[in-house]
Amino acid sequence: MKPYDSPHIDDKRKTIEFFIQNGCANQISLSGSFNHWAQDVLLMEPGEDGMWKIEIPLLPKGNYKYKFFIDDKMWVEDVDNPVREPDGFNGWNSILMIH
Repeated sequence: MKPYDSPHIDDKRKTIEFFIQNGCANQISLSGSFNHWAQDVLLMEPGEDGMWKIEIPLLPKGNYKYKFFIDDKMWVEDVDNPVREPDGFNGWNSILMIH
């Protein structure tokens, strides 16, 4: 069970936490417009019961597109985030909004 919805913005700590549930993955990374869609930089940490997590520094105000990249082959939107838009490849980009 995850402690927060994904993404979770912590204003006190000035961080953003992302979570994804996947019991089969060997590696999951966070990729988005904030890191030029790099697929191997923001590696998530596996936790109990297939819950993966990553914490990044709070980003400047704005809207950011992101996805999770699983096992170097599969792009997945953040199913816990209802804010999304078509990615142009028959899928979805999740949208992170920092106010």
